[in-house]
Formats: sequence, structure tokens, C-alpha cells
Amino acid sequence: MSKTQKRKIRFRYIGNIAVFTPSEDDIATAYKRSCKMGVPSNSIMKGQGRMTGLLGEIATNAFLPRSRYVGDSVWTHDIEHKKKAIEVKSKICSGVPKPEYNAFVNGKKDMKPENDVFFFTRVRRDFMQIYLVGWLPTKSFLKKADFFSGGETADNGFHYKAAGYDILIEQLHAPRSLR
Repeated sequence: MSKTQKRKIRFRYIGNIAVFTPSEDDIATAYKRSCKMGVPSNSIMKGQGRMTGLLGEIATNAFLPRSRYVGDSVWTHDIEHKKKAIEVKSKICSGVPKPEYNAFVNGKKDMKPENDVFFFTRVRRDFMQIYLVGWLPTKSFLKKADFFSGGETADNGFHYKAAGYDILIEQLHAPRSLR
């Protein structure tokens, strides 16, 4: 089976969201990368956050034809695709994300990321589904997103533990439009 055929089989769509079902090899790869990175001493999730992020990167790399994973050697982005540096941001979830859910990038108010695109995923808590929810060019994201300080509570009652930029999933470009 060709790489293109595998890619088609492993993705299905729920509206604009691309749903990726990771293989045992994908989960093993994420685990090996996670072990290589180690667990930060201040990790609240004891390494589960790393697995979430790495599975989001694996799914995004599988989704984008002719993309190249560089996250193990480059610190400014995770994937290169069509001469664009893509930073993948993933959050854990318990089910299919809704358009009114948020996408978030940790950082200071005046941050200047060295990537061209932010690509957002949600990873189901059991690691059996990865939802590719959308993307935005970095400059557009920083203009459109709302900044929240760590410890701040939004109007909807969501409490932000860390400072960063927040945007609704419905404001992102559909994943297919980056292919």
C-alpha cells in the first residue's frame, strides 16, 4: 500500500475537522520521542502532555503531503511543509471538539515566534483519536487571538493557568486548506 493510500485510510472528517486514528507504531514513536525528551520536573501531567503534543505532531505530519518532521532537531517549529515552518499546538480532550472550543498558544504578550503557521490539534485522552481542528498564519493568529495573563479568568469562566493567546476553533482555517 502506498503512503498516499495509507494517509487516506487513516483520516476521516467530521465537518471541517480531520480525524486521525494513530497506529500502534505512531503511539510507539510518540512514546520513544517523549522518553528521549524526558519529563520536566514541574510537569503537572507527568509526561502525558508530551505524548499529547507528539501525537498531534505525528498526525499533522501524516496529514500534510510531503511534509517533514523536524521537531527533534529544530526548536522553533515541528514540521516543514511547502517552505513553511509549522508549529503544532495540541490540547488533550475527552471527545470531538466543538467550534466554540478554544485553541491556545502559551507565551508572553510581546512574543515573536519564529514559525510561519500555527496548526492546532486536540488529542483524545486515551490517545486513540487525534482531531486536526485548524490552522492560521502566525501573524494572523497573533492579531486575531485574545491574550490572557496567567491566573486570569475569561468571561466564559475558563481559568487560564498560563499566559498566552486564545482563539475559537471556528475562527481557524480548515485543515484541508493547508494541504
